[in-house]
Amino acid sequence: MKKTLLYNTERVHRQPPLNYEEITKNGEPFIRLEETLPACHLCELDKAWVSPYGIVFKNGRVVPESVYSMFVKNRNALTFFKKILLGKVRKVAGQCLVAHNAYYDNYYHWTLEALPRLYSVREAAPNLRLLIHEKTPAFVEEYLRFFRFQDIVRIKDDEVVRAEKLWLPMHTARGLTHREQAVRDMGEWLRTQAQVPNDLPADKRIFISREKARYRRAVNESDAYRIFAEHGYEKIHLEEMPLLEQIHLFAAADKVAGIHGAGFSNVLYAHQATLLTDIIHHQHPQDAFYNLACAIGTRYLRVECEGIGKETYCGTDDLRVDVKKLENLLNR
Repeated sequence: MKKTLLYNTERVHRQPPLNYEEITKNGEPFIRLEETLPACHLCELDKAWVSPYGIVFKNGRVVPESVYSMFVKNRNALTFFKKILLGKVRKVAGQCLVAHNAYYDNYYHWTLEALPRLYSVREAAPNLRLLIHEKTPAFVEEYLRFFRFQDIVRIKDDEVVRAEKLWLPMHTARGLTHREQAVRDMGEWLRTQAQVPNDLPADKRIFISREKARYRRAVNESDAYRIFAEHGYEKIHLEEMPLLEQIHLFAAADKVAGIHGAGFSNVLYAHQATLLTDIIHHQHPQDAFYNLACAIGTRYLRVECEGIGKETYCGTDDLRVDVKKLENLLNR
């Protein structure tokens, strides 16, 4: 396997959240103010097998560089053997590329984990055949148009692809964190692809609603939003908005707030923003959007709330916002 360096080892230094002492006084700290990101490479392989979920298999083993940091590295080997023995193989000639993981259909994981890998080889895209799962959400299709791949090969759930030549850009960082300069550069490139004007003023305050979500809603969102409305925020429902409109909206953002969810990924485009307010379950030690805020140079405020107890997993449980606490935090 040939490896070409994409990004050197990087030491990240992050500004603490505005209420850092409050959110770290109880329990194990999960905010990493400093972190080392290992070097990232482009791997090139001949005659490799690729799963619908972006895992690569060669010489009887899973290629570790293809495995997401939160997954077990050898867990998928049996699946490859089974499909190969059953003849569920599609041969694809030419230069192929794989750059997604099993979470590809989630807006956050696509935008901030798959896209950076695609971006790292964007100049070669017209000469590459992208390998991806056959079932892709509309937002994935909208993003893929920016890259102009030679071809897109859609892999069925019950098959594997046998790629003649395969490009495999590694994950650019561990799950839920970001290679900061790469994220800033990618955000600028995507704004250019979306034809966002360079002189667009940052005069919008955005509140991302989860009223229409299936889980992780605030049962008193209307009360919480009333506080934000007093500070000039406009409520939006991202599920009703095309991708290009989302990019233009966030490119003009001064402040972004809302209930914790994948919609915060659009902060990638908010290069002029001054504040991200993340309303989240107090037992959910998730640092993805803190890390993203730091990557683009935006202050981060974490508003922790009690869960309702409807779901056993805090990451999907509904929550109740302490409106008085929220008001005090915003008025600091």
